[in-house]
Amino acid sequence: MLRIALVNLKPGTAKTTSAVWLAYAFHRRGYSVALADADPGASAMEWSDQAGGFPFKLAGLPVKDFHRRADDLAADVVIADVPQVEDHAPIARSAMRWANVLLLPVAPTPIELDRMAPMADLLEDLEDVRRPDAQTCVLLTRVVSGAASGPAARRSLTRQGYDVLSTAIPRLEVFAQSFGAEPEQNTAYDQLATELLERTGK
Repeated sequence: MLRIALVNLKPGTAKTTSAVWLAYAFHRRGYSVALADADPGASAMEWSDQAGGFPFKLAGLPVKDFHRRADDLAADVVIADVPQVEDHAPIARSAMRWANVLLLPVAPTPIELDRMAPMADLLEDLEDVRRPDAQTCVLLTRVVSGAASGPAARRSLTRQGYDVLSTAIPRLEVFAQSFGAEPEQNTAYDQLATELLERTGK
């Protein structure tokens, strides 16, 4: 089972957008998929309501024992939309224990890059209780094509010791305005699914 948790310290980092688009990308490849909405704000649940439902399992799990309950969502790929750590640390920490791929969405802006130092401290704090096969990857999001900020952010994060995925999500209206709609095919999220499968050998 591929267990993917999308986590960051603050809200507004495209966690829910990335979780839903990635779930669709895996579903369209024929994998059984479950999306766990661990955020008390229930954005993924609301998205599903507006879209007339998702074609894969969806469950609300904003619980502090997420790591014990999420595997009840038996599927090839389980994706967790995790709430921001600053407001919901017990839920977020539980999801981070559960994941074998921890995906950190980060926009290439100074304030988001600055927030990655405390995230490193949290990862170190959880090291002894995370899964032995766990990977932590940074996903650059809202990247402006041709701008210097994307490559600069990649270099900065790499210097901080983060593993930055080759796939980057561009800043496009198709992503920004997609809430409540069915995601399109053949986008950067399909490339992301491919990269994650290659990295995990699934």
